Amino acid sequence: MSIIAFRLPVHRSTAALCASMTVALLTGCTGGPSTGSDPAVTVTATPAVTATGAPNTSEAGAPKNDDVGRTFDLGTIVKVVQDGGAPVIIFDRWTARGVKDSVVAAKGVPMGIHSDARFENQNTKTTFRIPVAAGAIFNYTHCVAIDQPAQQRSSTLEEFASLKSPEDVILLTLDPKGQATKAQNDAPC
Repeated sequence: MSIIAFRLPVHRSTAALCASMTVALLTGCTGGPSTGSDPAVTVTATPAVTATGAPNTSEAGAPKNDDVGRTFDLGTIVKVVQDGGAPVIIFDRWTARGVKDSVVAAKGVPMGIHSDARFENQNTKTTFRIPVAAGAIFNYTHCVAIDQPAQQRSSTLEEFASLKSPEDVILLTLDPKGQATKAQNDAPC
């Protein structure tokens, strides 16, 4: 008896099974007289499998940005990651009391010396990816006393990522691509 195997794509596996069984039955029935029971024939159709690689999660070019369309964003840095060699801020957006988010997005908010609680975090579960533009400017502000001018100096993304409360609330200035071009921290006293 001859057994013929077929290897067809998955969607044709039922047809392959039927065809294999027909060929096996016909082949087993031809021939001379039988001297006992024919051995049982088992036919298994094996679908063809095509291996594919893992999906491409990062496209070439600029890192993915969740903030395109805003001119400003307000919040804290959760962490900084690298995407294609470029730094990307994982940003926890905050709100300014009494200011609509659309106003914050279009005009920003004043960042100066104050003693009140101007900003609050209303959502700790949602973060946004904001790429940092090459040459971005980071201005650190520190309050010595409510009646004295703020101390200001140039800073870095690394220092901003490690700021602690209450100085960790940051106003980002974004370009049309949604990249951070400037950052200013809050200076409460």
